[in-house]
Amino acid sequence: MQKLSTLGLLLFLFSSCSSISFLSDEEEDLSIPAELKLFQESYSIERLWKKSFKGPNTLASFKPSFYSGEMFVADASGAISSIDPISGNVNWSIDLDKPLASGIAAGYGKLVVGDTNGFVIALNTKTQEVLWEKNIGGEVLSRAVIDTSLIFIKNSAGELIALDAESGIKEWVFRSQLPALTIRGTGEPIIDSGMIFASFDNGRLGAFQLETGFFLWDAPISYMEGASELENLIDADSAPVIAKQLIFAANYQGNLTAFDKAQKRAVWNAEASSFHSPVIGKGMIMVIGESGSLQSYSLANLSPSWTSDEYSRRDLSNGVIFDGLLLVGDLEGYVHLINPLNGLTVGRSRISNKSIKSLVVFSGLAYAVDAGSNIIAITL
Repeated sequence: MQKLSTLGLLLFLFSSCSSISFLSDEEEDLSIPAELKLFQESYSIERLWKKSFKGPNTLASFKPSFYSGEMFVADASGAISSIDPISGNVNWSIDLDKPLASGIAAGYGKLVVGDTNGFVIALNTKTQEVLWEKNIGGEVLSRAVIDTSLIFIKNSAGELIALDAESGIKEWVFRSQLPALTIRGTGEPIIDSGMIFASFDNGRLGAFQLETGFFLWDAPISYMEGASELENLIDADSAPVIAKQLIFAANYQGNLTAFDKAQKRAVWNAEASSFHSPVIGKGMIMVIGESGSLQSYSLANLSPSWTSDEYSRRDLSNGVIFDGLLLVGDLEGYVHLINPLNGLTVGRSRISNKSIKSLVVFSGLAYAVDAGSNIIAITL
């Protein structure tokens, strides 16, 4: 199977098709990020603290997790740390002495990471003791999901795997059909009402019984329509999200699609190409396009609300709802606050000199992780 190591390589393949372009004064240069526009500031963003960790984070793989009032961080070098999320002080730090492939999951007294050789490693949150290690036959490119008795992992081989939380023994495995060409990355599964939902590299969403892995249903987020492998690249590299009866999922060169859990099928879709999970807030569902476009729809009737190209080609991070506002980061280290009801920018701050790769929110604060594996805590 052919893998693209970075999003940059993929963009190069597209851009190399036309190496020379001639622009008039009125035409926009599509090879450079859109310039930031002036806006009416309603919110001020304050940087509280910054912590630096080792190794690159160019694929946005290393996100922190939160459990029992602590922030847990893993980096590419194999270091794991517990941090006070308010002060940024380090509670403890250990070194697994092995390169890790993705961030850390925390829950039910356990920490779970995956290394570059396909091993899943579980640790005790209090003693930091390694409880078990299990090779799952493929690199772990997203955080695990921890339940009471099972730990769920997706790997680079296109498998969704359930491991016994106490022993690491495989309880069940589902293998999806991998396309010839995929993007290096994968979204976390989500758990709801005794089921687990996962999106796959073939652009499909699957539903499984939580304890047994019994296959319930699957459906395409979008269909392949191109003539080449690049045109048929429709990876779903983000986690689906749930809003009442509907599950929303997005994929690259595809759609934002709503699936009805009871009907077990797609009931609505809109054209959208995205690497990120949809964002739900203020009665809206928003999708961050791979080109930097923003699209918004009403959750009440799924009608279009607003669109914005203000951040075109600015390599936007995932979005989160922070104090009722949409927060996104960009390639120049800025974070932007956007009103979910009208798409207008209401706050902005440059918090890093590196690209912001991911954002998370916990207990009234937001945390940005940049391409240099720095974590920055911010407040309003």
